[in-house]
Amino acid sequence: MKYKKFLGQHFLHDTVKISRMVSEINPQKNDIILEIGPGSGILTKELVNRVEKVIAVEIDKEAINKLKEKIKNTGNLVIIHNDFLKINFKDLYKKENFKGKILIVGNIPYYITGPIIEKIIENREIINEAYLTVQKEVAKRIVAKEGSKDFGNLSVFVQFYCDSEILFKIDRKAFYPVPEVDSAFIRLKPADEKYKVKDKELFFRIIKIAFSQRRKMLINNLSEGLNISKEEVKNILTDMKLPLNIRAEQVSIIDFTKISDIICNILNKK
Repeated sequence: MKYKKFLGQHFLHDTVKISRMVSEINPQKNDIILEIGPGSGILTKELVNRVEKVIAVEIDKEAINKLKEKIKNTGNLVIIHNDFLKINFKDLYKKENFKGKILIVGNIPYYITGPIIEKIIENREIINEAYLTVQKEVAKRIVAKEGSKDFGNLSVFVQFYCDSEILFKIDRKAFYPVPEVDSAFIRLKPADEKYKVKDKELFFRIIKIAFSQRRKMLINNLSEGLNISKEEVKNILTDMKLPLNIRAEQVSIIDFTKISDIICNILNKK
């Protein structure tokens, strides 16, 4: 199949890694799987024999033709010729008459990893789990904890809504054409009740501001980015027994939620 660079295609050909993916996904007979970009169909073929239905969303017409050649005479494969980011999950859910939550599986084009994860999180109420192949460095950022150089905006956003873990690493040589970076297979499990804040929009605004200039102290970033004084931020950190010279990557998500709620109260009084 002709590789199309503009689609960010890298086809996984390592059968050992494919088998490990299937083992980690552990598909059950009554599962519904939505696969993002099945490509050559090597993983699709393994999944379609194990579950109730596989819905393969593929933007590449040539890949669809190859998929139809590779997987024949199965009534449980639905192929949608479209961009995953343009799919309306709720309409698809109704159309396919789903009975429960679905599994998302996909080898994600590196250049649209963020938008795809965001779309998954936006539709988390109908998603059980997501198993994704992403760039290794992005995977490290997704699962990073406070105190790590990888901890940042993406870490907080994903972990606010999901439990996340790296299942295993994938060497770049497992793909064709060979990408410039290694990959990782990750699992996201929506967990909406992990954190609660008074104002979610304000919370994520604070996160964006906090990590906007990583080398600067949290006091400076928040006082410069919000309608709040440096003295007020100092008081918040002191009350929470956090160092006044603390930087954003040293603050846990739970502490960010507390900071957000306190700032929410301050702003509401102004």
